[in-house]
Amino acid sequence: MNGKDFYRNRETHRREQGMSELKELERQKAGAELPAPDTIAKVLLGGDLAQLTPQQQISYYRAVCDSLGLNPLTKPFDYIRLSGRLVLYATRNATDQIRHRYGISVTITSREVVEDTYVVTARATLANGRHDESIGAVPIAQLRGENRSNAMMKCETKAKRRVTLSLVGLSTLDESEIDSIPGAQPAPLTHSLMASPGAAPVEGALDLGAGAGAPVPPANLNDAIPQAWKPFVEPHTLKGNILLVGPGKTSGATYVKLNTGDVAGTTNPEMAAQAIAFQASGEYVYITCQPHKKLTNEIIAITAEADVQL
Repeated sequence: MNGKDFYRNRETHRREQGMSELKELERQKAGAELPAPDTIAKVLLGGDLAQLTPQQQISYYRAVCDSLGLNPLTKPFDYIRLSGRLVLYATRNATDQIRHRYGISVTITSREVVEDTYVVTARATLANGRHDESIGAVPIAQLRGENRSNAMMKCETKAKRRVTLSLVGLSTLDESEIDSIPGAQPAPLTHSLMASPGAAPVEGALDLGAGAGAPVPPANLNDAIPQAWKPFVEPHTLKGNILLVGPGKTSGATYVKLNTGDVAGTTNPEMAAQAIAFQASGEYVYITCQPHKKLTNEIIAITAEADVQL
């Protein structure tokens, strides 16, 4: 190795080391901004984003945009206070960008008046053939002239937006729906979506070149949550012997307690019967659960250790 190669390699090593340290600092900073575990559980299971600090709300907002491939600088979502909770709703920018990004085509399949209500049915289709249908409905009994025309156009827009969100599995309100919800109070973002003045837009912003090669969304885009938050929403397994099976305070729920102290619940009679049978047999069991805002750990499946395939 000559002198030039030696110094070139040394400088390359220094740059790589510097980048590695910078990434580590960014990772630590991101971790420090995460809410406490109980707050994460309240946000993801209860749906109340008011539990987050303003900075965490922005972080959550950007994470939702990233999961959908939307440009957060165009404000595809906004906040609204609904029944005492702070939640996100989709603006027109969100549904327009989603249709472009995933190559979604929308067709109106029917328009009709049902008991003084104008009803429009829209069908949305992906390039792979997967499709869905939703309706939009507005009252028109007392409307005349331009007001009636505007209401009918709004109904068609509502149907298109609702079916777009439904097709990609995004269970959030659309902008055209919030006007009809009593007590709904828009709560616009008061903090910048930019990391700092003049920062570059996030990578993976809107790609308008949708077509035959457009990306296909997963079955449910609500599953695309920040990596550090996944332990609070993903299924997990409890192991041990069942000590007790009995009713709890939640109406219709049966709770199962293991010898490890772990507790899980179910409202499924068949699952409860399985738990009683395993309690009687004394077998060591694997209980697969998913987080639940009322049951805490909702039982998905109960399997004896001998039946578990390793």
